[in-house]
Amino acid sequence: MARINHTPDPNPTRAKARARRNLSLVVWWGVAVLLLFLLSTGAPWVLVIPLIVIGALVITNTIQVVRGEGAEQYAIEPGRLAQSTLDNDPVAIPATRAPDRREKGRRRGTLHFAGGRLSFVFGPSPQSRSKRAKDDLEGATAFDAWPSDISLGPRPSTMRPQLVLSVEGATHVIEFTMPEDLAAGMLGKVVASEWFTQLVELGARPSNANS
Repeated sequence: MARINHTPDPNPTRAKARARRNLSLVVWWGVAVLLLFLLSTGAPWVLVIPLIVIGALVITNTIQVVRGEGAEQYAIEPGRLAQSTLDNDPVAIPATRAPDRREKGRRRGTLHFAGGRLSFVFGPSPQSRSKRAKDDLEGATAFDAWPSDISLGPRPSTMRPQLVLSVEGATHVIEFTMPEDLAAGMLGKVVASEWFTQLVELGARPSNANS
């Protein structure tokens, strides 16, 4: 569904992420169709509410995939970070950053890996775009560190598909999917886990739970 042709994807991480995306869309489209069928056969009209919510999310997610804007599009292949330094080929991936897992202070931006260092640069806030207000964080760097100076939290999982970093005592929770993404758990785990694995290979310190 995410790919038009049948050419094998040379990036195994992206191929796996796309498979998770496709599975999620099939399941949620099935749920939407089932709810529609139940309503047509006389089920309680209260089911209209979940149908509207699920239908809107499914359509939004499908449009995102068709436009090529899903997190799976930016999944890095194995060895990408190490090769980045050798080839002088920086990596720049859209993501969100929050100071804790409760998502307070969530902010869109770009996760960079260049010159052997990992950094996160804040993007513009939706408020500043709509109100043309001054945005002091836009373009600011949340952290910039060598992998060896980074401590990693638990390995990303379906329930917590985040990359948790500790840099100079500050916690940074990086997510590659948004909350409204119906495949956030399955897909986010794949994308974040590859970053986790490669950062460990480059010297980042995993938590005791991962060692």
